[in-house]
Amino acid sequence: MGVKVVFLGTGTADSFERAQSSILFEKNGNTILVDAGNGCLIRLGQLGKRPADINAVLLTHVHLDHSGDLLPLLKARWLSGVEDTLKIFAPTGTKNWMESQLEAFPFLRNKLSYDVVEVRENKFNVYNFNVKSIVTKHSVESRGYIVNGILVTGDTSPFEELYNNDFDVVIHELSLPEGFSQHHTTPDSILRFSRILSEKEVYFTHLYPHTLTLKERIIKRLGFGKVVNDLDSFKF
Repeated sequence: MGVKVVFLGTGTADSFERAQSSILFEKNGNTILVDAGNGCLIRLGQLGKRPADINAVLLTHVHLDHSGDLLPLLKARWLSGVEDTLKIFAPTGTKNWMESQLEAFPFLRNKLSYDVVEVRENKFNVYNFNVKSIVTKHSVESRGYIVNGILVTGDTSPFEELYNNDFDVVIHELSLPEGFSQHHTTPDSILRFSRILSEKEVYFTHLYPHTLTLKERIIKRLGFGKVVNDLDSFKF
């Protein structure tokens, strides 16, 4: 059986009609999330999923639009009696970040069952998903992940080493409509790699609202890729 991928959240920090960044991967009854932005729990419920159904989380970074529902997910697992420890794979510094969350909400201390594994450039297996972590270029410590041949960039500016990996499908951020950014992807910056990406299956997510208004024009200019919406899905 292949992998089913569902876009739980395709929005950004200032999106009001989309949930924030979160992608569900499902294979042979195992389910993992890449990111857990605000609103992803509602989207999981719309799919008929429960907190207990999530086996692990891969965080690209700890900005709120990618991690805002992580603590609510852990709390929901505790309140619904889930005893399994939730594995969280994330960039360096996430253990301290989680500790700061518990400082802010001390009533949750010793109630949440989770284990943070801080990753760099390495490969690992989680619930029969083969994962490679890639250090990316954002404003904070960040990682992209290749999950069973599917590259999830997270927030990053494009760079050649990112694409010098073995993948057939890419879920790529496309935050801004023009110019260049040190921390995000734009049409101008990704066009430099069109030779590689035009041969892949490309799904664009994490478009800021002003970028979304230009999505047809942007895709026409790029000549590849598709802008996805919440709850869109594909199998690979």
